[in-house]
Amino acid sequence: MDKDWTHDLVSSQTGDSSKISRIDAKGHSLEPQGVQKDTEKAQEGEPSQAAPSTAVEDASQYEETHVHAVYEAIADHFSATRYAPWPLVAQFLAAQPAGSIGLDVGCGNGKYLSGASGAPPPRSGANETDSTDQQLFILGSDRSEALVRLARAKHARRQRGADVLLADSLALPFRDQCADFIICIAVVHHLSTRERRQAAVQELLRCVRRSQSPEKVCQNKPAHVIQSQSTTAATSDPKVSASSSSPTFLSGRVLLYVWALEQASSRRGWEAGGDQDLLVPWVKTMKDRSKTGASQAKGQGKQNDPKKRRTGIEETPKEEQTQKPHVPPTFHRYYHLYKQGELEDDVAAVGGRVVASGYEKDNWWVVADVL
Repeated sequence: MDKDWTHDLVSSQTGDSSKISRIDAKGHSLEPQGVQKDTEKAQEGEPSQAAPSTAVEDASQYEETHVHAVYEAIADHFSATRYAPWPLVAQFLAAQPAGSIGLDVGCGNGKYLSGASGAPPPRSGANETDSTDQQLFILGSDRSEALVRLARAKHARRQRGADVLLADSLALPFRDQCADFIICIAVVHHLSTRERRQAAVQELLRCVRRSQSPEKVCQNKPAHVIQSQSTTAATSDPKVSASSSSPTFLSGRVLLYVWALEQASSRRGWEAGGDQDLLVPWVKTMKDRSKTGASQAKGQGKQNDPKKRRTGIEETPKEEQTQKPHVPPTFHRYYHLYKQGELEDDVAAVGGRVVASGYEKDNWWVVADVL
């Protein structure tokens, strides 16, 4: 990132392998005890029983164990599987006016930071439609230190107009109404109580500036960006995609994505009426690079031993003599699966307005604002 770009968003007041576990909102396991974990090739497994968790009254501590610690452990593997932007998110970013400042809350490995560009506006008389530079400034944040490091290395350091910091989605360190737009993709469903999920939505709405009236914005917006103001009702057909709806991606709005309960057509097979609070397995098939590198360096050192070269004796490292077949570790992440209409209800409960909503690839999404 260029040194001459700075932001003033921070508030001065804030210093498939193992089977899925069924749990309640407070972290109590609903499964029998004594069940062992098993593994398979995919990083997300099919529903089944898993070793039960101890009853946890403190939701934040439960999330520390079943969300934050898991992402710290799987960050490199998780990042390797997250590289393509989701079409609707890309469309939302592309619709923002030049010069907009946005937040990516729960940015993960920072793949959407690549949409930032701090380039100056086109010269007077230049054809703005010919420029591919959107001149967006995006500040990403995540609760995982490992993912923040990856986001900084992969995107923030290379992308002008992008930055990233460590932050909790329940206590964002930003001023009220500081952002022109916000995206929060696959984050809120990791909070283990409805009160905490609603509080996270409220934080997003606190940070986004108040939306302009459509009439004022439309004066300077291309025709293809100006779309219907009516809310897209979530239909009973879970195959409804974003392309069949008419979302309004004007400035001053938040785009939220959460995992859907209604996934009957996916490999997970979850259906309406099923359990909404689950522990979903992740099999880390990618070996730890730091350990692998250390092991190789250690082996290389033994091969270069001058005593071994003089005698011509090659000794097999003890690690290789006793090495067992690699069994990838399995981690379990907490998810709340949103049923149809639940996300819209949570937005309304904290004073937000749902501008548009829909279903895309096993996720419910909403575009929301505050009038």
